[in-house]
Amino acid sequence: MQTNDTTTVEQAAALHSSVPALQGLAALLAGAKAEQVEALEKFASDARLQKLAELAESQRSEFDALDFVGRLRLGSGRALWSDEEFHSNLLAWLLDSGESHSVGARFLASFLHETGASSKIQDADWLHASVIREWEHEHDGKWGYLDILILNGHDRTLCAIENKVFSSEHSEQLTRYRKALADRYLDYDRHHVFLTRRGDIPNRKKERERWTSATYATVLNIVQQLVDDNDHPVKEDVRQFLQQYATTLRRNIVPDTNTNISELARQIYLEHRDAIELIYRHKPDFIREAKEEFKKAINRRKDWNIMYDQSDHLDFSHESWDGLAFASPNEPRLLRFHFDWRWDGAGNWSPDKVRNYPRMGLVLPPETDANREARQALHRTCLQHADTFAGAQSWNSSWLYLLFTEPILNESDYVNWQNQDVIRSKIEAWVKNFAEKEFPAMNEVIVNCLREYETEQSGG
Repeated sequence: MQTNDTTTVEQAAALHSSVPALQGLAALLAGAKAEQVEALEKFASDARLQKLAELAESQRSEFDALDFVGRLRLGSGRALWSDEEFHSNLLAWLLDSGESHSVGARFLASFLHETGASSKIQDADWLHASVIREWEHEHDGKWGYLDILILNGHDRTLCAIENKVFSSEHSEQLTRYRKALADRYLDYDRHHVFLTRRGDIPNRKKERERWTSATYATVLNIVQQLVDDNDHPVKEDVRQFLQQYATTLRRNIVPDTNTNISELARQIYLEHRDAIELIYRHKPDFIREAKEEFKKAINRRKDWNIMYDQSDHLDFSHESWDGLAFASPNEPRLLRFHFDWRWDGAGNWSPDKVRNYPRMGLVLPPETDANREARQALHRTCLQHADTFAGAQSWNSSWLYLLFTEPILNESDYVNWQNQDVIRSKIEAWVKNFAEKEFPAMNEVIVNCLREYETEQSGG
């Protein structure tokens, strides 16, 4: 369970405040099965709900720069901490004594000590060791890529690290890596570390004797030690960066129920599964309920007609477009308005994930030989009327938006969803405003453009 999503954090923060409602639900079910009532009462009295709310509030106010920058860089709301390559690259940087962090071999020395390396390996001089990312090798006809290899050629020692943050060991890779290292560095003292979030052990029993299982709690502790070491202070810019990484690890990677919302929420769910599932079965269907209100509002407009009603979108068109360019016997109104629920609050769209932030667009279908010229004419015209067609996309041959609105509903609407009259009024007011104040000028541009195009095509 990932909990950095803003909606999830808000849900966790609100959970404790729902205790009175849970108690009321238990009272309503007094005549139902005794075990349901007991489960709800037990869930409502769990003191960890308060702890979960406090963690959520703390996380909301704690700035995680790496999380923020990662979402900007990777797009689609994806955070840096969810990228295993990011952690491997950062670890390789910290383990390299010659890198720009200027902490020398202090991180490496602590890592070797905390993961139980032999005295010979710990006592070696690692200042001039080399760090290799994705050590490439072949063994038994199979190619492999060990995540991090630290080579100390002077003292003939090495440390091999296989890093698994969200994935797991596969295809006997630890066995192959160990044997490849033994073949290549036969006379080296070797320390093998299998680094995972929770200290997973190798799949094969034999490898459990050869690889040390380490957790990311070890990495967090060493990073925090560097940040807090006043006797040997780290450069201020590096210290601030390491503090941000410690924040990222604490919030998202290290499974500590005192600081990690995911783990605490998971524990609460497992202990109160019946009560939570009972509530979940009766949760509102936001999209279906909102879509019904949009359909009612659209049907009140005598010239508007619903075309498609799908689980995650709702399409409608206007009668004045019937028989104009783009029309075919099967699709008399290919130009359409499109309500889509696959957007999030930040404006990210996912084709396979339904969100709760409906936006409306005016869309053209994908390009064909028959509609290409008319499609281009309409697109050019809409770009010339940018004030009317806000959010029009640059030209493309796929589904093309000529208009794109801001979200029509937002998170505050879902928080107050129990007040259906307010939600209904908001949707009706939005549709009425669009129909009476924005659509007429828009429709005039569209109809004139398509009629002019048809006249040109007919030689008139």
